[in-house]
Amino acid sequence: MRTIITLAGRDVRLVSENDMALAIQAAEAVFAQHGVDPMACEVANQKQYSDAEITRDEALLCAIWEEANYAAWHKATIGWMSRDIDLYVMVQSAAADGMDTISA
Repeated sequence: MRTIITLAGRDVRLVSENDMALAIQAAEAVFAQHGVDPMACEVANQKQYSDAEITRDEALLCAIWEEANYAAWHKATIGWMSRDIDLYVMVQSAAADGMDTISA
């Protein structure tokens, strides 16, 4: 199963194709730098936001998720005047029988 990283949010339509590619590369670089699976980070992040108790390792994955999300957001919005922007990383698993989606 492969992982697909993209951007989502109310303002995603404002992101150019080139900036989308740069944003995804920025997020992938963060995950690679830390040697973690983006889906593991996403699962930990969802657990944290559901107010479930998380482990130390899950907290680290959440921090990496936030770093990747910010890196993507920053690349996608560089030069934009507004800071009230609804845009975030979304991770999907591409299964053989279709798409199972988990998002931030």
